[in-house]
Amino acid sequence: MGRHNARQREQENLKRNTVNPYMRGIGCLFMVIIPIFSYAAGNELAKQNFGWQFLPSSWYVAMSFPPIFYQASGLSVIAGWLGSIPRLPAALAIGIVIAVIVGGIISIVYGYMYNIMAPSKRGPMDIPAPRVKTKKYKR
Repeated sequence: MGRHNARQREQENLKRNTVNPYMRGIGCLFMVIIPIFSYAAGNELAKQNFGWQFLPSSWYVAMSFPPIFYQASGLSVIAGWLGSIPRLPAALAIGIVIAVIVGGIISIVYGYMYNIMAPSKRGPMDIPAPRVKTKKYKR
């Protein structure tokens, strides 16, 4: 058989495309931490009436639902609970903006870190590219 058969190439591609388990764990933690942090920060900013120039003033009071939500047995519990939380729409809106900003900053920092600390593009068995200077062809 040939030296570079298809099975060997598949194993190399699978090995290079897998993600380190530590990085998966960090990503999982970020998926939990960022929404909690952004909601807490949004709630604190909504308490201080942050963004009242842009958001409707009705978002800074308790939510009210249509009467049909209170007539259904399952929805009345959820509507009553959500209606009891003050400034919930404003906190969620501000929290979403904070989550996008924090996620963007983290991805930019991760990109720079990966660029600095990434392994080399060539493996230990590769040879460097030849340094050949060619002249432009003229007729």
